[in-house]
Amino acid sequence: MTYGIITHYMVHNHGALLQLTALIKVLAKKGIDARALQFDKNYDFLGIELKSKYNISVKSVGVYLKYLHQEGLRKTWYNIKKRNLLSDYKSQNKLIGEYYSSINHLDAVIVGSDEVFALHTGPTPVFFGHALPTENVFSYGGSFGPTTVEDVKLYHCEAFVASGLKAMKGVSVRDMNSWNVVEALTGIEPTIVCDPVILYGFQQEVAQLNKPDIPPYLLVYAYDNRMNDQIEVEAIKAYAKKHNLKTLSPGFYHEWCDYNVNVDPIELLGYFKYADNIITDTFHGSVMSIITNSSFMVKTRESNYNKLYSLLSEYQLSDRIITNLNTMEDVSCKYVNWKIVNEEIGKRRKEAMLFLDRIVEMCK
Repeated sequence: MTYGIITHYMVHNHGALLQLTALIKVLAKKGIDARALQFDKNYDFLGIELKSKYNISVKSVGVYLKYLHQEGLRKTWYNIKKRNLLSDYKSQNKLIGEYYSSINHLDAVIVGSDEVFALHTGPTPVFFGHALPTENVFSYGGSFGPTTVEDVKLYHCEAFVASGLKAMKGVSVRDMNSWNVVEALTGIEPTIVCDPVILYGFQQEVAQLNKPDIPPYLLVYAYDNRMNDQIEVEAIKAYAKKHNLKTLSPGFYHEWCDYNVNVDPIELLGYFKYADNIITDTFHGSVMSIITNSSFMVKTRESNYNKLYSLLSEYQLSDRIITNLNTMEDVSCKYVNWKIVNEEIGKRRKEAMLFLDRIVEMCK
């Protein structure tokens, strides 16, 4: 069988590529050849300047020259190398397939995982199953991210969203906010499933990774435009100094960190595994901490509180949340019963596999 996957394949984000890799590997075990389908993402809600940033063209030159001027040569060069590294990773692992409208037939298309239902950039039809080359469309672990029911109504996208979801063979989401949006707009009670990174686990890959040849470190995993506030930086550096740790940022550039390393998504898991502690404000930073059973702390923000709280609550880890970085010491010393966490992982993997198996059978 041949499946297409609609997800954020074009982003230079390790978590997005890890979840795509994981879903492809899980499907391969079921005899399914799957690749991400190419499509054009809608950026209408971002404004003209940011739209030019993401839709690469002559208009983008000014945007990137401005970026170079504002961010400096080191960060710009780091991100150029990162872009090339992740592009090579996608190519070597054959993650990307054809453009969706160029394919005559697929046995099924999966929408997800990640924030495929979020509307903050603009309304992209394929994210909601519209115009795809098969009647067998379903979502796996889709998320509305920061988009709420009120946002969907504000954008006048109720019919656009609801019609796509209602036409799917099955709808599954990865967090309670997304569950609430789907139920409110369609009356469908979607299945909550674990993120593909948790579903697949990467146990074999992680077991083969060597410890980085660097001093003990506090891993900082945050987008490079976040966790740069002076108060946050000082709190993190003070914590690291107290515990005799270096600060290390893998995958994103933070000038204030002792180490900034460029890694591919699999290598990144090794940095999580061998970290003395982790501070993150991202969903997949939390997921990678969970699957590697690493000590971690999570700084939530208004834009991601819903999905992070939902994730951590599922694994009885909501006490890892830091609302104020001055509480890092209190949170980091709390005991984590990884036996209970891993039992919950096993339970949720079984439930997710049951959903996938049921939908795959329907699509034969």
